[in-house]
Amino acid sequence: MTHKPSILLLAFASLTASAQAPLWELGKVVGVDEVSVPAKTPDPSCLATPKGAAPPARCRASNLRAQQFWRVTVDVANRRFVVRPYRAANLLDALNQDGADYVDPKLTPGSAVEIAITSSKAVRLKTDRGQEMPAIVDSQQLLSKAEPPPVTVAPVTPSDSKVVLLENSDFRDLEVQEFKAQDIGDGASLYSFSGVASPIRLASKSPVFVVLAGAGTVELSRVQAGKGTRELAVTKSHSASFVPIVMTQVSSTLRKFTVKDPLAAGEYVILLANSNQGFLFSVH
Repeated sequence: MTHKPSILLLAFASLTASAQAPLWELGKVVGVDEVSVPAKTPDPSCLATPKGAAPPARCRASNLRAQQFWRVTVDVANRRFVVRPYRAANLLDALNQDGADYVDPKLTPGSAVEIAITSSKAVRLKTDRGQEMPAIVDSQQLLSKAEPPPVTVAPVTPSDSKVVLLENSDFRDLEVQEFKAQDIGDGASLYSFSGVASPIRLASKSPVFVVLAGAGTVELSRVQAGKGTRELAVTKSHSASFVPIVMTQVSSTLRKFTVKDPLAAGEYVILLANSNQGFLFSVH
């Protein structure tokens, strides 16, 4: 069980870490277990504790009361963490409670999460819904070898980069096509993709995307559909119909981005630097 001094230290570590930008890494939930521990009856030796003296650990109220918590197992690269999420507490809360206020993380096996390691005993979890919660580390282990990113991998681009949609706590592949480029003068080119509509239709107008591996610029643009193709005019700097995005560096090989404003209905493409492929989707 976790005692008051431990919770105080965890709260202090959480407050200290919040002053610095944490390094978030992409992970996958392996298992979620709900644990219930019944209340315990103190043994007779607890009654012999002198008045005013600090009782031994086995006699403390925090070790005797009933407990309910959720134990979440998360794989991150080549590490596996078993953690217990709890309600974020400030220092005053920590001084006035006997133990952590554990919370249901609302996660299921296979869910995609981000994890920031704040100390050897504490981490922070963040879901694709933006919910962020601290967690106590029960254990961690080094896996025998680094596991591949938890995605269904389609053929990668020539620059070894890939874009996927993060939707409903899972990864979803986008339509991938090599574009045909035509010089239209003044340093501009016309990119064309076959088909007037993408089979990948997004439910959200504020989607979240993950760029795996590679480096360089990422550009989201709206394409014009007609006569069996989708077309996009591109200059040396950017496309004529680019959409502003907000990019977050998750780790050295992972980036996450979303749009600044909700997308209008239409056809869209994501272009990566030094790649001749486009990642296409449709918004309705």
